[in-house]
Amino acid sequence: MEQPIIRTVDYTVFEADESVLWDLATFVVTENYCHHAGEDCICLSDIQRMITKVYQEENELAEISRILIVRNNVGEIIGTIRSTLWDRKKKLPMERLFGINPLDCDFSKDISKFWHIGRFAINREGSKYSKSILKTLISTITTPIQKEPAGCLLAEVDRKLFKNLKVLGIEAHQIAPSIHYLSSETIPIYSKSSELSVMYS
Repeated sequence: MEQPIIRTVDYTVFEADESVLWDLATFVVTENYCHHAGEDCICLSDIQRMITKVYQEENELAEISRILIVRNNVGEIIGTIRSTLWDRKKKLPMERLFGINPLDCDFSKDISKFWHIGRFAINREGSKYSKSILKTLISTITTPIQKEPAGCLLAEVDRKLFKNLKVLGIEAHQIAPSIHYLSSETIPIYSKSSELSVMYS
C-alpha cells in the first residue's frame, strides 16, 4: 500500500509499506550498479543475488521502518529512501557490513534514539529533478531525528554523498574505514540531531 504525502508537477512522494520492498530492492541495486559500475560491467546473476539479499535485509527491518518512494507521472519509481527507528535488537546494515554495533561507539553514550537511514537512490530520469528530490527525501526522513534532542542518524553513504552532506545541512562523522559495496566506496557515518538543524534554518 502506498499513500501520497508530497505532490509536485513532476513527481509524487509516497509513504509505502512492506509490499514495495522487492521493487525497492530491485531499484536500489540496479541503480547503484548502473551508476557506479556502468551497464557494460553488470553481471546479471550478481545483481539478482544482491537484490535478494537487500530484500531480505529490508524485510527484517520493515516493521520498524518508514519507506518513502518517489514515482514519476507514469508511476515508475525514480527515487527511494528508508528510515529505521532502531530497537537496539535487530542487526543494522552497519553491523552486517562493517561489524559496527552503534552501542559500542563512544558517540552513542548520550543518545536515546537511533535512526538508520538507507536505500537512498535516484535514477537517471529522476536526476532531472535530483536536487529537489534529494532535499525532499532527506528533509522528510530526518525530521523526527532533528526533533529528538538526543537523537542520532546512522547511515552508510558513498564518497560523493559524504562530501555533499554538509551542503544539505548534515554534519557527518566517519565511524570506520570505507569498504566497497554496491559498486562504490561506502562510508559508515553518524550525525547527532543537533548537527541536522542547519537544514531547517
